[in-house]
Amino acid sequence: MKQKKKLAIQLRKDGNSYSQITKEIGVVKSTLSYWLKDIEISEKAKKKISERSYERSTLKLIQRNKRQTILAKERVEEIKLIGENEFKIFAKDDLFIIGVSLYWAEGYKKGAYGSKWKVVDFVNSDEEMIILMMKFFRKYFKEYEEKFKIQIIVHPNVNIDKAVIRWSEVTGLTKDKFIKTCAKLNKSSKGIRNKKSLPFGTAHIRIYNVKCFFRMIGWIDGMKKYFR
Repeated sequence: MKQKKKLAIQLRKDGNSYSQITKEIGVVKSTLSYWLKDIEISEKAKKKISERSYERSTLKLIQRNKRQTILAKERVEEIKLIGENEFKIFAKDDLFIIGVSLYWAEGYKKGAYGSKWKVVDFVNSDEEMIILMMKFFRKYFKEYEEKFKIQIIVHPNVNIDKAVIRWSEVTGLTKDKFIKTCAKLNKSSKGIRNKKSLPFGTAHIRIYNVKCFFRMIGWIDGMKKYFR
């Protein structure tokens, strides 16, 4: 045992970790802690131990992130499949068919194909279409209504306060649900026709929930197969 203790001390001074020493000489860490508690090691050895610990921690972090990524992808595919199967169930509802169709045409979908942003986002300036989509969202995402938000994009010549009031009336969303309004100049029109054609700007209706987003993508996939 004395020989093992002597070897343990030398290995420690050489910059080996307790795990490495245990593996090398077959002594449990509790014994090593007792043997080595008063052993002083050089700065070079400390640096060696620290660097190895950092590399091991980094490797574990990478491995954990890989596992989480795989699990996240599996959850996404599961949600999309649920949505795809739900389409057959909800297909008898005209509102459902119209809502999914309009979202397929005018909604945000890039999050399903690589973009990091995963949010339901339907955009349009047609008030009647927004009213219809709000009915669709409230029926099929009613449990997530606290996640509903709206952002309006207006041109500089539009009165923002009036636009907020108007879209609040159209959507039934209170003013605290409005994200910061953006003023944007259409370069092609140079502001000539925007006041008449878009008196209250364009509305983005959003649901900030990843599950809702991929469920919507699943519905779209279900529609493609259903009518193929």
